Amino acid sequence: MKRTLVLLAFLLPVITHAQDHQKLLTRSYSEAQLSGMLVNNQDWVTLPAYSNRGFWDGLPASIRSEFIKRGEGLLKFNWGVVKATDYMEFTRTGDRNIMQNPNSDRKNALQALALAELAEGKGRFTDQLINGIWAVCEQSSWVLSAHLPVTRGKDLVPDVTNPVIDLGSADAGALLAWVHHFFRAKLDEVNPLIAARIRYEVRNKILEPYYKRNDFWWMGFNDRPQNNWNPWINYNVMQCILLLEEDQAARSKNIYKAMQSIDRFTDWYHPDGACDEGPSYWSHAGGKYFECLELLHHATRGKLNVFSHPLIRNMGQYIANVYINDPYFVNFADASAKGGINEGMVYRYGKAIGDPVMMGFGAFYAQKEKMDEHPSSGTIEAVITDLTSMKEIMASPAREPLTDHAWYPDNQVAIAREYPGSKQGFYFAGKGGHNAESHNHNDVGTFILYYNGLPCLVDAGVGTYVRQTFSPDRYKIWTMQSAYHNLPLINGVQQKNGREFKAASAAFSATAKQVNFTADIATAYPAEAKVKSWKRGYSLQRGKSFTISDAYVLDSFVAPPELHFLTACKVDASVPGVIKLTGQNFTLSMSYNARQLEASSEHIDNKDPRLERSWPGGLERIVLKGKAQGVKGDYKIEIRKS
Repeated sequence: MKRTLVLLAFLLPVITHAQDHQKLLTRSYSEAQLSGMLVNNQDWVTLPAYSNRGFWDGLPASIRSEFIKRGEGLLKFNWGVVKATDYMEFTRTGDRNIMQNPNSDRKNALQALALAELAEGKGRFTDQLINGIWAVCEQSSWVLSAHLPVTRGKDLVPDVTNPVIDLGSADAGALLAWVHHFFRAKLDEVNPLIAARIRYEVRNKILEPYYKRNDFWWMGFNDRPQNNWNPWINYNVMQCILLLEEDQAARSKNIYKAMQSIDRFTDWYHPDGACDEGPSYWSHAGGKYFECLELLHHATRGKLNVFSHPLIRNMGQYIANVYINDPYFVNFADASAKGGINEGMVYRYGKAIGDPVMMGFGAFYAQKEKMDEHPSSGTIEAVITDLTSMKEIMASPAREPLTDHAWYPDNQVAIAREYPGSKQGFYFAGKGGHNAESHNHNDVGTFILYYNGLPCLVDAGVGTYVRQTFSPDRYKIWTMQSAYHNLPLINGVQQKNGREFKAASAAFSATAKQVNFTADIATAYPAEAKVKSWKRGYSLQRGKSFTISDAYVLDSFVAPPELHFLTACKVDASVPGVIKLTGQNFTLSMSYNARQLEASSEHIDNKDPRLERSWPGGLERIVLKGKAQGVKGDYKIEIRKS
C-alpha cells in the first residue's frame, strides 16, 4: 500500500519515523549492565517517607484535610468479602461490575486510609489500615472476573492453585507493596506477621507467577500484538519487585525480564507514536510506558535513560495533538469523547523529553483543576508523586495545546483546526487504518467534526464494558459497527472486522488555505459489498467550509448507497438539500444535492451510563440515501456556518 505525505504547511508537527525501535531497551542495556546499575535497596524511592513529617505536615491545608476526612469516613468501613457468586455473575449474565465494584471499593478504601495516615501521622488510622491489608490479603484472587480463564459450561471461580496476573491483580500487588514500604516499621510494632502477610501474598500471587511463567499473552513472548496491558501490568509488577524482592539476583533477573517484555510493547508500536487504542487508553499505553521508563530511571539513579529516542517523543506528543477543547479529545476506537489527562504524568513526560508543549499541557490541566488545593486521582504512588512536583507544575507556564494540524502516517490519523492555535471554527479528525486495531471499531475512513471546540458530527465511542464487548459477538454492538460511524453503507453492506479490511492510498496535505485527507475505503468492505473503489475525501477550506466527498465504482448495483452521520446536534432535515445542525451556541448548514440524495434522521437513545456521560440525551443518526441505481457515482456534502 502506497502512502503519501505532503508537508507543505506552517506549524505542522512532523511525525518522524523513529530510528529502529525494535528491542529499544534490551538493545541498549544488557542484563549484566542493568545488574550493575540497579540500586540494591530502597534508596531509589523518591517519595517522602511516613517519618518525613516536614513534608506531610507541610502539605496545603485543603489537601491534607481532604486526605484525613476521607480516612475518617472509612474508619467504620465494612470490608465484607468478594463472594464466589460475584465472580460467577460474569459467566451467568456477563456483568463484570458485580465483582469489580466491591473489589475496587476495598482497594480504594485501603489506599485512602494509607494516605490519611501519611497525612496525619498520629496512628489513628492504623487499625483500620491493618483491617484493609488483611481483607485484601485474605481474598482468594485479585484478578478481575472478566480476566479469569473460563471453563466451558461451568460457572466462573478463581483457581487458587494457578494464579493469574492481570490488570487487577498487579494493581493490588503494587498497592500492597507501597503500603508495606510506607508502614512496615509501624506494622511491625503491632505485629511483624502483618507485613510478612503482605510479602507472602504478593510473592504467591504476583512475583512467583511472573518469575516462572512466560505464557501470559500480555508479556509479548508470542506473536500476539500488544496493547496497554503490557506496560500497565509490567509497571505494577516492577514496583512489587523493586519494593519487596530482597534477593538481588532475582531482582536484577526479573527487572530485566520486564524490560524484555516492555520491549515487545514498543516493538508493536508504530514509529509515528499514535495510540491505536485511542486517547482514553493513552494514559495506560504510551503514558504507562513512560512511567515504566521513569521507574527504571529512578531504580538506576538515572543511568538507564532512553528518553531522547524519537519514538518516545512521538508517543508523548500524541496526547497533546489529539486534544480538541476541554473536555473533548479525538475518540476513535474504545475511547470516550470526554476525557482528561493525568496532569502530573503529562508534565513529567514533557520534562523528560524536553517538550514545552506537553509541560504546558500538564500545567494547564493542573491549574484548571487547582492541583494545589485538591488531591489528584490515581494510584497511591501517582498521587504522592503529584504532591512532590505540585509546586513546580503550578508555577510552570500553562499552555493549552491547540495543535494546528498533524498527520500520523503509520496509523493514518489526520487532525486539523480551521485557525492555527484557536478553538474557533472547525476542528476535524479523520482516520484510515484497518479493522483489527487494538480496541477496534469497524471505522476505516470515519471522521469527527467539531465547531468552536464543541461536538457536531461525532464518534459515539464505547459503552460500558460487558462480556459481549470482548467476545466473538463484539461487532453486534451498535457502537462498533460502521453503520453507526460517519461512513457509507455500500450495497446494503457494512464494513467487516479483520486486518485485511483496511484503507488504501491514504494521503494528507496541508497549506495555509486548505487541509485534505483522502483514502480509498472500498477494501474495508467484504466481497458482498461488490465495490471496486470508494474514494472518501475530507477538505477543510480555512475560513470557509468543510467538505465530505465520495466517488465510487461498484462491480454491480444491489441497493442504493447510504451515507450515515452521527451527530450530537439537533437535526432539521425538513428542507431538501439542506440539513440544519444546531449545537451548543452554533448552527451549521449541511448542504447536499437533493436530486442525488434523500435525507432522514433517527434518534438513538444511549441506554448506557458511559455513553450518557459523553452524549446526554442520546445522539441523532442522519441517513442520506442515494436515488440513482448505477454502478458509478459521486457525492459532495458541504458544511458551513449558518
